[in-house]
Amino acid sequence: MPKRRTAAESRHMDAVARLGCVVCYKMGYEDSPAELHHIKEQTGMGLRSSNYEVIPLCPMHHRSSEAAYHSSPATFTNKWGSQRSLLEFTLDLLGQKKGG
Repeated sequence: MPKRRTAAESRHMDAVARLGCVVCYKMGYEDSPAELHHIKEQTGMGLRSSNYEVIPLCPMHHRSSEAAYHSSPATFTNKWGSQRSLLEFTLDLLGQKKGG
């Protein structure tokens, strides 16, 4: 049975989702609707990263097109960078929104 998300995790995830898709943002399109993608780097076989290691991706960049992470992780990474670098970018954006 999956562990229940804490209130702090829920607040973080909501704030990340409100940022909009980070790939669309990098393309100059802010505020696109986003789904949360748990990064899959350094998590091991079948394990999911923590609820603090999520990046916001629109459906097109997450799962529903040839450009999506889940369609081709290698192609996505070659074009947009590693999930870890997108996580760092996301956290930077989040810090700017909280501080500004």
